[in-house]
Amino acid sequence: MIDRIVSEEVRKKAADRFREQGIILPTFAQMKNPDLIPGKIKDKLKNIGLWDLHPLNLFRITWKNEPKKSGGLYGDVNYIELPSQLTGVDARIVLLIGKYFPTGAHKVGAAYGCLAPRIITGTFDPTYHKAVWPSTGNYCRGGAFDSYLMATTAVAILPEEMSQERFSWLEEIGAEVIATPGCESNVKEIYDKCWDIRRTRKDCVIFNQFDEFGNSAWHYSITGHAIDEVYNQIKTEKSNFAAYVSATGSAGTIAAGDYLRTLYPHIKVT
Repeated sequence: MIDRIVSEEVRKKAADRFREQGIILPTFAQMKNPDLIPGKIKDKLKNIGLWDLHPLNLFRITWKNEPKKSGGLYGDVNYIELPSQLTGVDARIVLLIGKYFPTGAHKVGAAYGCLAPRIITGTFDPTYHKAVWPSTGNYCRGGAFDSYLMATTAVAILPEEMSQERFSWLEEIGAEVIATPGCESNVKEIYDKCWDIRRTRKDCVIFNQFDEFGNSAWHYSITGHAIDEVYNQIKTEKSNFAAYVSATGSAGTIAAGDYLRTLYPHIKVT
């Protein structure tokens, strides 16, 4: 997916556009470890808000953002530990916090893992193609946000009964918005529209989170590593990494469990 260059011509078009607009793509290594991000980029981030539509906010696609609305840099992975008084069990239960990603959700990471490799390998031309993001909410928001920062036209598909705030935000950032019948449970209608687009609009590339390997690859590399960092930060001599729960929907976050199994083969992954 990432190593094979399909079209040098398309890759050059993307590189030329990115160069003109000051767009730099962060590496997965930088997302795992923001210490690798150049100092000149960090200096500029001090004057950029977390949700600002600025291409350097691609470097805020990480679990390690400082919890600030504007000007924040990086620290440890953001997490909370649930007290036993709340959970009713002795086991220590820790939750990662996605609030401090741009858009307020980690889906900007999953979307980046899908779009960036296509551009790098020359299979997506931002001067021609449109990126289609089918979702009931945060994934299409994340995809539209990433698309804007990467000088790409986004097409967001979501049910018509989702909140007006979601539709307004997508329209404000210039995405083409397609409302499908129904509410959050009407997922079939979203993908019916995808099939229609695939047949009729050759300039559209559909990034279906349920079949995009980049979704899982990003979580395997980034989320899995973040969870391991938190565990090593809080563990004691008596600690045993027992389980990872992802509440999975599209098989993205559960890929972090695959990474964790390489370190802790005994853990339960659900």
